[in-house]
Amino acid sequence: MTENRPTYNIRKLISTLLLLEAVFWAVLYLVFTAIGFFSGSANANGIHFLKPDNFYLLAILLPFAYFFIRSLERKNSIDVHLSQFSKNGVSSASTFWTITRFLLLRTAFVFFIFALAQPIFGKKKVKGSVKSMELVVCLDVSNSMNTMDIEETSRLEVAKRALNALVNTLAGEKIGLCIFAGDAYVQLPLTTDYSAAKLFINDVNTHYISSQGTNVPAALSTATGMFSEENITKAIFILTDGENHESENEEIYEEIIDKEIQVCALGIGTRTGGPIPLDPDFPGQGYLTTAGGKRVISVMNPSFVESIADKTNGTALITSEPYPDLETLLTQINQMKRTKLRNLEFDIEETRYQLPLALALLCLLGWMLLPGIKLLSSKR
Repeated sequence: MTENRPTYNIRKLISTLLLLEAVFWAVLYLVFTAIGFFSGSANANGIHFLKPDNFYLLAILLPFAYFFIRSLERKNSIDVHLSQFSKNGVSSASTFWTITRFLLLRTAFVFFIFALAQPIFGKKKVKGSVKSMELVVCLDVSNSMNTMDIEETSRLEVAKRALNALVNTLAGEKIGLCIFAGDAYVQLPLTTDYSAAKLFINDVNTHYISSQGTNVPAALSTATGMFSEENITKAIFILTDGENHESENEEIYEEIIDKEIQVCALGIGTRTGGPIPLDPDFPGQGYLTTAGGKRVISVMNPSFVESIADKTNGTALITSEPYPDLETLLTQINQMKRTKLRNLEFDIEETRYQLPLALALLCLLGWMLLPGIKLLSSKR
């Protein structure tokens, strides 16, 4: 008995594939239309995709189909050629099994792409916690902050650089600004508008307060009054050269400890100090002098800065750098944020990649098992 070599009816196979492809994509279109993808409601409650650019991978289907057809044509050509040298003839191969195996592999690939695009449909509630805090900055604007003893840069300018670097690291925390000299005033109430915070910081100068001095207790008292009643971490960051000319008010330190307000003090200046210019923008116009005509030399007082930290159970940092290294300060602020957390419940969009991924794996499994199913079917 001779065994015929099966060949494929390429035209019939192509026409069947085109028909089935049209049905497949039409069904997908109807499904997506039914769930609002094409109606503009996808961004609200319908389906949309987190990574839609992955759909470009579907273009691989065209060369895949082309090489599939070409492989069958090549097989036909080889079988016909071999039949000329043997007693075996040729017969028509089963279009059903060939198309089924192709469609299973093609569909598996399509659903893998859908999974990679990460379809999002519906929302789910999740519980989480958010780190938060209220941070009030107390900035010394007394005349001594105009002293240019840090590489010909004023202490106030160094303080502004430090504050701008600090604001750049914030993410959701509220920040407020209190300026002080002989008195203290609220310059910017607590806000999460960091652009506004930078504008206020950069605009500050020593002319804002006519009453001179370095009234740190008044600054701490004003800062304490800026906080909300919300039960979250509260912190004060005070920047000064430490030249205190006011009597101490011990009550404010006790209040800060009782309210668990965390304090970090940054002392700015050098131990050698420098003269105080009458106009920091034009140092050549002269310097502040005593009644006897002697230049006033302002020297940073690290002992006083450290005493602020000691009395509030806080942290003290001293810098004489034009661009202060805030790594220690940022670490301190991060530790502050960990002390209290707010528990929240969020509505988030739910990713539904699991369904197309499961369908893809199912089709791939069918593609792998199909030859065995075909063999069992032929033996019946």
